[in-house]
Amino acid sequence: MKIYETTIIFDPGLEEARINDEVERVSQSIGQAGGEVIEVQRWGKRKLAYNIRKRRDGTYIHIKHKSPAELIGEMDRRFRLNEGVLRHLTVLAAKESPRAAEEPGRVAETAAAGAETVSTRREIHEP
Repeated sequence: MKIYETTIIFDPGLEEARINDEVERVSQSIGQAGGEVIEVQRWGKRKLAYNIRKRRDGTYIHIKHKSPAELIGEMDRRFRLNEGVLRHLTVLAAKESPRAAEEPGRVAETAAAGAETVSTRREIHEP
């Protein structure tokens, strides 16, 4: 099983109890499929970048879980049918390299240096 991250934006008009029920339903479906919920983050109400169904805000929930691949399609179907869900997205979790865990600052510096190198190469090879 792979590790996935699912972010759900709920209608801001939903009561907290209803959102908790929906999160519990998702957690139960993951468990029934043989998966495991690793972490649930409640990001709260946030302003949307653009209106969705005439809403300016949404309640964000982020779930990190280990699930079989077949479950992702089923979850997608359920979210699309749920009137309280404005948007949802499930992606594979980014794997951390062992080196990144040891030296998080160094990895960022290396990435920035790599970006500079690429831009320098472009300047050299451009006509």
